Amino acid sequence: MKLGGMFLAAALALAPMAASAQQSPAPGDERSMGFRPGLGDAARERVPGGRLLVGAYTAALVLIGGYVASVARRAAKLEDDLRRLEDDLARRAPKGEG
Repeated sequence: MKLGGMFLAAALALAPMAASAQQSPAPGDERSMGFRPGLGDAARERVPGGRLLVGAYTAALVLIGGYVASVARRAAKLEDDLRRLEDDLARRAPKGEG
């Protein structure tokens, strides 16, 4: 309860300071709260977005394709190892079993 009262007292003490920091600018002030776009060359786009998009998709597809090829290669190797182990077990098993 004491902590809540201390917090309330601090909030009430700091409230006037926060209100004074948020004063609205004078009518003749240069600063405005509205959006104003940049001027001149600074506002122009220098790198075309289409090329970047195509490059990003190309890189992503190459990486995904490489990953899929890697997984397929490992799966084929695993399948060969499994087939070899099954053949070894079949040769070692006694003739009466299986």
